[in-house]
Amino acid sequence: MKWPPLPKKRYQIIYADPPWFYTRQQHTKTKASGGAETHYPTLTLQQLKKFPIQQLIDWSGCLLFLWATGPRLDWAVDLLRYWKFYYKTVAFVWDKGKPNPGYYTMSQCEYVLLGKIGKIPTPRGARNLRQLVRWPKQEHSKKPLAVRSRITEMFPTQTKIELFARERYEGWDAWGLEV
Repeated sequence: MKWPPLPKKRYQIIYADPPWFYTRQQHTKTKASGGAETHYPTLTLQQLKKFPIQQLIDWSGCLLFLWATGPRLDWAVDLLRYWKFYYKTVAFVWDKGKPNPGYYTMSQCEYVLLGKIGKIPTPRGARNLRQLVRWPKQEHSKKPLAVRSRITEMFPTQTKIELFARERYEGWDAWGLEV
């Protein structure tokens, strides 16, 4: 895939919602039935590993907030490590309220993994924010604004970018095919 040009800037906070490829998608042909491939191009783990994220990292201190679904947790941890981040924790759990059919159980949560390079960017803001985000699911793959808001509360002055973004938000740079 040919990527749009990246900003020529280093970031302390990187927030990414990769367009994960799912094998079941090839059988899902309509937007109504929910296949991601009907909304935007998806990428395999090997394709995501080729993303030039190193050009964006502030190597003195950078946090990666990486979205993952249950079936792609293994890919997310692998990708985070491949990109040279150390896995630290699950920063946020999004409870969508309504379950979707899953591979084994009804799925209604997505996860934001936290990876770190170097030191935690300072100065720090809020430290008492809850991990669980209850926010109703909206259109396909749209993430709750509460997560971005909480990251901003924790790191109000740091350089921030959203990767695979669809919209622009004040205080954040955005990169993706849809912005």
